[in-house]
Amino acid sequence: SSCSPELQARLEAVLSSQSRYDWVHNGRFRGGYITRHYGDPGNGIEAVQLEISQRIYMDEDTFAYDGAKAEQAQAVIRRLLETVLG
Repeated sequence: SSCSPELQARLEAVLSSQSRYDWVHNGRFRGGYITRHYGDPGNGIEAVQLEISQRIYMDEDTFAYDGAKAEQAQAVIRRLLETVLG
């Protein structure tokens, strides 16, 4: 991500407050071109990249969408978005 330390801390607090999903900050994917190129926290332009494993919203063997799984993930994603917007 290319975001301020304050936003990063708030997002990490959301992720730390739940135990359903594993997460890592700046792990395997260290932010894409768009976040590096356009993110400029010093000028109020925050950029965050979120990678989501398909297993949290579908059956990986059949590729069938699983609404119940997706609904659980949506709750966490909603909290992340509210944190970014708030």
